[in-house]
Amino acid sequence: MPSLPRRSILKLLMAAAAVPIGLPGCSSAPQRLYVLTPLPRQTVTPQRNGRSIGVQAITLPEYLDRPEIISHAGPNELATSPDDRWAEPLPANMTRVVAENLSVLLGTDRVHTLPSRREEEADYEVAIAVDRFERTTTDNSVLDARWVILNGGTQKVVVSNRTRLTAPVSGDGYAALVAAMNETLTALSRDVAKDIANLRPRKTAQSGS
Repeated sequence: MPSLPRRSILKLLMAAAAVPIGLPGCSSAPQRLYVLTPLPRQTVTPQRNGRSIGVQAITLPEYLDRPEIISHAGPNELATSPDDRWAEPLPANMTRVVAENLSVLLGTDRVHTLPSRREEEADYEVAIAVDRFERTTTDNSVLDARWVILNGGTQKVVVSNRTRLTAPVSGDGYAALVAAMNETLTALSRDVAKDIANLRPRKTAQSGS
């Protein structure tokens, strides 16, 4: 087979270089990333001698523990958008936001996520298991969560509760959906903070037992 002249080979290589390569994401619209946000910090300095609260990592069903934001398209059908995603793993975002909300609502800076490198033992620990956290077919954001408050020393459950919340999605697009989801997470934080506030300080509770 006769070989091609050098000039012809160079032309072929230049033509091949001019053909665009379909790399993933090159022609698609940029992704929109979302996060849940905590309550704003108050101007009053938080107390440093308040209850010490540890917030365990929030658990989610596997269908929610993913980068895509979930909506219901039917009774047994879920829908996502390839361009609208959580900016970080949802359990980590939710856990951090709840911890920061509790710090604001209880007026203390002694709230931290678990596990923690702090040597101080928490007075109480909060464990939250989320069963639902998505948009419904009726354009509401729904949050259904079971949660307990445990004695930080004995790990005995001192409060067991459940929060079911819905918030209307006011507007089109995922920004409105995330805002409604943020509203329900704030309301959950208020429920937990209310029950923590009703508990006696752990040392007092132990001395009276």
